[in-house]
Amino acid sequence: MAEAALRDATALRDAVSPGTGAARAVPVLPALRAVLPDGLRAGSLVGLDGPAAASLAAALVAGASRHGGTDGTGGWFGVLGLPGVRRAGRRRDGRRPGPPAAGRTNPATAGRTVVAALLEADDLVLLHPPERPDPAAVRRLSALARRHGTVLALAAEPGWPGVRLRLRTAAPSWEGLGPGHGRLRARRTEVIAEGAGRDRRASCRFPPPTARSPRTTPAPRSRSSPRNPA
Repeated sequence: MAEAALRDATALRDAVSPGTGAARAVPVLPALRAVLPDGLRAGSLVGLDGPAAASLAAALVAGASRHGGTDGTGGWFGVLGLPGVRRAGRRRDGRRPGPPAAGRTNPATAGRTVVAALLEADDLVLLHPPERPDPAAVRRLSALARRHGTVLALAAEPGWPGVRLRLRTAAPSWEGLGPGHGRLRARRTEVIAEGAGRDRRASCRFPPPTARSPRTTPAPRSRSSPRNPA
């Protein structure tokens, strides 16, 4: 069922936005532009690591959701193998959450077909790969990401070949908590971009995952919507 919906989404995407978009860049939130001024190269593999990697992953997803797509008004993304990311999906207006999207599953049980379908349909796919990824699957999924211009962001990637950009977090802290009181307002962390000629470091500030900011909190789209809905 999920795979059929993803195939339908891909067909609709191709109908309204033909081509692979290999020359595109997937945009990022303003908070990350000090380390990624040109965004993420379409079709690239990006490794994520560090104590605040989950916050960084959510920020990458939000950037694609808010600023992605061929017209820059909202892109598609998928999330697999990260139970802490409660929703995987896409949105344009940054406000109203929709139904859960396909892909919020364990890639080891979902199979390569679901991962491949997301790579064909989305601007960015966030994946927590299995501890020992199959070399043939690695080659196939990496090739699909390049062919379709999709960024494949790998959380805790265990030596996945072809990763030329690694984003690490360091010295994270929360804002808003006092001694026994307060409310989380933001997550602050150093972000270090290494490789691909992007050796940069900056202090970044992200609202917490429950914030309702249209810039940072991802929300889902319909499974059968095109990549750039009208």
